[in-house]
Amino acid sequence: MSEPRTGWTNGHPTPAEGAGEARPMGAAARRAWSSVVRQDVVESVAALLENNGVEGVVVSGAAGTGKTALARAVERRLGRGTHFLHLYGKRTSDAVPFGQFDFLLARMPAAAASSPGAIVSHLSDLILEDAQGRSIVVVVDDMPAMDNMSTAVLMHLMLSGTASVLVLVRHVADLPEDLAWRLKDHLMRQVHLEEFSRDEVLELLTGTLGQVVSATAVSTLHAASRGNPLVLQALVAEQLRSGNLQLQGNVWALKGRVSVDSAQTLSEVVRARLALESKAVREALEHLAMLRRTPLAVLVELWGPDVVTELESAGYLAIERDGRHWVELADAYLGEVLRGWMNEDRRRDVYQRISSAVGPDPGRLEREDVLSFALWSLDGGVPVEPGIALAAARSAMDLFDPELALKCAQLVSTSEPEWVAAAQLRAKAHIAQSNPALALAALQEATAGQLDALTAAEYGSYMVDLCRVLVRLPGGEARIAEVLGGAEEHMSALALSSDDDEDLGEGADQLRLARFAAMVHAGDFAAARTPLEDAHRTGAAESFRLNCGALLSIVWAMTGQELDAVVLAKEVLAAAREADLRLAMAAEVQQGMYLGLLFSGDWRACTVMLRRVLEEAGSAMDYVGGATELALGVAYTYAGHGSLALGLLMGARAQQEARGSLVDPVLVHSALAFAYAQLDDAAAARRHLDLAESGGTPAEWVVGSMAKFCNLMARRWLQEPGAKQKLIESAREDLAQGRLTAASTSLFGATVHGTDEEFALLESISAQRQGSMARINVLTAIGSRTKDVPTLLEAAETARGLGLDAVESRALVLATDIARERHSSTLARSAQQRLDELTERLPLLPLAPHTHGPELTGRERQIAKMASQGLSNREMAAALDVSVRTVEGHLYQIFTKLGISSRADLEGPVHV
Repeated sequence: MSEPRTGWTNGHPTPAEGAGEARPMGAAARRAWSSVVRQDVVESVAALLENNGVEGVVVSGAAGTGKTALARAVERRLGRGTHFLHLYGKRTSDAVPFGQFDFLLARMPAAAASSPGAIVSHLSDLILEDAQGRSIVVVVDDMPAMDNMSTAVLMHLMLSGTASVLVLVRHVADLPEDLAWRLKDHLMRQVHLEEFSRDEVLELLTGTLGQVVSATAVSTLHAASRGNPLVLQALVAEQLRSGNLQLQGNVWALKGRVSVDSAQTLSEVVRARLALESKAVREALEHLAMLRRTPLAVLVELWGPDVVTELESAGYLAIERDGRHWVELADAYLGEVLRGWMNEDRRRDVYQRISSAVGPDPGRLEREDVLSFALWSLDGGVPVEPGIALAAARSAMDLFDPELALKCAQLVSTSEPEWVAAAQLRAKAHIAQSNPALALAALQEATAGQLDALTAAEYGSYMVDLCRVLVRLPGGEARIAEVLGGAEEHMSALALSSDDDEDLGEGADQLRLARFAAMVHAGDFAAARTPLEDAHRTGAAESFRLNCGALLSIVWAMTGQELDAVVLAKEVLAAAREADLRLAMAAEVQQGMYLGLLFSGDWRACTVMLRRVLEEAGSAMDYVGGATELALGVAYTYAGHGSLALGLLMGARAQQEARGSLVDPVLVHSALAFAYAQLDDAAAARRHLDLAESGGTPAEWVVGSMAKFCNLMARRWLQEPGAKQKLIESAREDLAQGRLTAASTSLFGATVHGTDEEFALLESISAQRQGSMARINVLTAIGSRTKDVPTLLEAAETARGLGLDAVESRALVLATDIARERHSSTLARSAQQRLDELTERLPLLPLAPHTHGPELTGRERQIAKMASQGLSNREMAAALDVSVRTVEGHLYQIFTKLGISSRADLEGPVHV
């Protein structure tokens, strides 16, 4: 049979009193929480247990996937007409014969224990006696722990038809051979329970909490629980109790990181799970919790192959099968809980044993395990060398864990030569936490003496980071020219005292990169384009060349080379991976890819890319989630799918309000206004326009440009006077600065009602761009200016292929109006039919038809209506008291005006 999924049934989370804006769940939410065990799965299992041809059901799945919860739901489903006998495994006990039936052995007379066969028979009689004529289901929880004689009793009950069996097991391979054969011969059936997917977590949380849940919160909770229903339940309960999961407006959002070790319910889950394990397994899990991630050989050296095999069989380990066979806990929450339980003395003891296997020489550690080394050294209360602390901080930033990066970087004291590099990492961590002011403070702690001691390359790297912080602060952009001027003077002084040409060249490249980045962030693409192209093409250092390529991808995307920008971004990312380089402009290359896809019209690929981030970012969602939701919501809004954008944009807004994530509030509110305008909700659109107006000016030009476009487009959809003119003014300003993509996009939005001059300008600019969206712009401009219906229909067809419903409707409205004005009935009718389809999906058309098709006379409308009802010519003639020939003449006129050829066509949307 199929392998359905399921989850928990018992309990529901309730927040603490006064915890933020968290609210207790109502009855509907509690019902949603308790109905996670899907009724179809319960019904399937119950039906199999009631089937006389089936001896039992094996429910398999990892720990916490809800096997026990499913069994309880099945018991409730079958009701009092069924007698349930529950048997439980005890992993830590010896295999005592008939151990699972010890509660029944006490009721047997001594004479009944004369032989194993007699015991089996008497146990069966006792079970039948307790059932009192009802059908019997034996539930076996944790099959591998059952001793051989208990298994024999179970087989007797099955083979004799006395009882059906419901076996709960992690892996089918754990079944005793006799049961495995029954399953193989289809005398028993299997139901496999899997962890929840992200979409299932979204559905569950939305149903449980009764409001929209931000995509960031969904992805974070899914990643933290790994889809394990039991863990998810515990985590959500704890986040609500602590107020970390808050209701911001009408969206649930996370205020901070999901803390696992403080979750009381989860601690109880871990305690119950470990109670079934041997002492060796429990201690090995403690060691792995400290190590976090280690080569398999180290774990084997610490505990031997037998314990490691037991850990893997029980599902505790995740092992990479390539290279050094890295191993870590399959459930990250387990490590956090275990580390939280250990006091300082226990941590020190574990550290001493670990260090004997790992070795005291951190110099032999690779970049991948430096972070683990630093962390378990810290956990053991052992000082960490500055070089290791610095490398660990870099690794933490690679893993999008700024809190951990700060913890490691702060281990480097001001007296160490690595201090400036540590300050740079602290600044990057603060930026990731949306706190540029603290980032600037961290960098400014560097004294003149410390900066003078840096090499040219190190100094240049420091200046790159300083400028990246300044562009994020109010007024910071204006300081960059002065800062870089002073840096170039410093570099000139270094050149006089150093003969290391390679170092000096790298330092000069870093300053050039800082200047290029400032130009790109300011939207000065025309000035940056040629030097970036030269640097990317001829740069000697691979890192410098690729970072320039990252910036160039943004420039190309905004200056009409959208497709080239996408190709370039992919090439830069691939080359950086191959060379194992950390790109200083990693965020910029992702932005270039996003802008290239979006403005070329391939918004679907854009959303696929961003949704992959939501699904795969894991713990990084704490810091990139809000920005990802915003980018995805903006993409849907630009594509005219306001209904898909709303939840994401509201989630981004909620994350920004809850924790100040890297989300610009002006862009959020402007995009929300545009989305609501598309949905014909003028009140909501105007509310967000007001909020956007009070938000100031975004620091980055691209963000500000997109906010301005959404703002003006919302106003144009709301038919505000002056919105069109402001869009045209914006387009001309961008055109003067060489920003063809932005200029073309604004003009296309402005010219829903355009002049021939405006259409000519749109055609001219868009012809210099790349991608399908540019082609739609050109076709729409030509078709509108020349009144050419086939050209407009081609634009509509191109838009349809891209899924741009609003753009398609605009072209179809223009085509319909022009065709009707020129009495091209066939083209008008074809365009109208396609427009009617879109009207059903779009709450509001960006452009309404001016004409309503050829007018029928009163008698023609009367005959058309009668013909559409199926009356013959003769019947209509009799009813109207006219001749049949007269009716035929009217029908000819009707068919000609409407561009149809038969009566069947009158059933469509015609003016009858």
